[in-house]
Amino acid sequence: METIRSLFARPIDRKIEEVIKVDQANEQTVLNELEEYIVTDSIREHFRLAYDEIIQVSKSPREGIGIWISGFFGSGKSSFAKILGYTVAAIPVCERSASEIFKENVKDTKISGLLEIINRTLPTEAVIFDVSMDRGVRTANERITEIMYKALLRELDYAEDFDLAELEITLEGDGKLDEFRQRFKEIHGNPWRVRRKVGTGINEASAVLHAMESKTFPYADSYAKSLGKGRADINPNSLAQRAFELTARRKQGKTLIFIIDEVGQYVSRSVEKMLDLQAVVQAFGKEGKNRVEQKTAVSPFWIVVTSQEKLNEIVDALDSKKIELARLQDRFRIPIDLKQSDIPEITGKRVLDKKKEAKARLEALYDANEGRLKPLCMLERTSRDVSINTKVFAHLY
Repeated sequence: METIRSLFARPIDRKIEEVIKVDQANEQTVLNELEEYIVTDSIREHFRLAYDEIIQVSKSPREGIGIWISGFFGSGKSSFAKILGYTVAAIPVCERSASEIFKENVKDTKISGLLEIINRTLPTEAVIFDVSMDRGVRTANERITEIMYKALLRELDYAEDFDLAELEITLEGDGKLDEFRQRFKEIHGNPWRVRRKVGTGINEASAVLHAMESKTFPYADSYAKSLGKGRADINPNSLAQRAFELTARRKQGKTLIFIIDEVGQYVSRSVEKMLDLQAVVQAFGKEGKNRVEQKTAVSPFWIVVTSQEKLNEIVDALDSKKIELARLQDRFRIPIDLKQSDIPEITGKRVLDKKKEAKARLEALYDANEGRLKPLCMLERTSRDVSINTKVFAHLY
């Protein structure tokens, strides 16, 4: 007996994630998202624009290296941003490249060509995170600068504690980090990479530094006491410099793209946070332009953020600093606004897409019963277009 299940192009009992998480680590889930991503005409143009700009700016660097992705709740901002990062970085997904999977899905010659150029000439590492997640936010007042630095350290496999990261960076620069790790294992019996995450990490590191360099650290707690109550600080300019320097150390020859979800929600109605975001994008733009021109970097580093509101709407709401924040729009040179009108097409295709022969069967079913179906599908007192025809019936069945 034929069932409704047999009409659909994809299994109707497969799991579809209700909320897209930008830092999703499960490869099978990522594969499903790439294979099932629906590319409308407007979304296709947005991807073409973003990929083309990444290539052009690597050739003719400029300070505007931000992409602001806005859209109504459910419009697919997080999906767009995440797939942009995955494909530019060509991350491995179930033994394949994310860009190859996406190219097979989108079937667009221009997008495929642009991606091939990026993957071949601009090897990229993607730093992808949700700014609102607890693991990325120490306090409610934490700056974007600090959140980005922590994400950068995590991606490059440094300690996320700023003081311990500073120690690792210094030891690495002096060529002593490997010795430190070896001594740490000998003294404490556990790897440094594990113990740096615990509360006693600073004290344990202090004992190792004393064993390594007793003249500089005469006591086992010398290093721990030298930190006092403060912590290594980071500002927008030093963050940009550090990003290029540390990437050159641990991801030599690569460029970075930051994908930061829910930035609009985090910075809206806060002049201080917006000014901090402006300073970060400005610092990365200036540092990247200089380094590419000096041929010490292959490309500027990109900063891609998502927001329910357009950038100009957020700036207009902050009257006291509107003039200063107007510069922020120059830094985010690529505004991408995802259409609310795309939502029905995307959900319809992803959830209700039918097999070719099933569509023909449903269209014939409608034609044979049009007189009975039309009155049943009418809604009164609504401004929405609820008219039904052969194609709509087959699409929404």
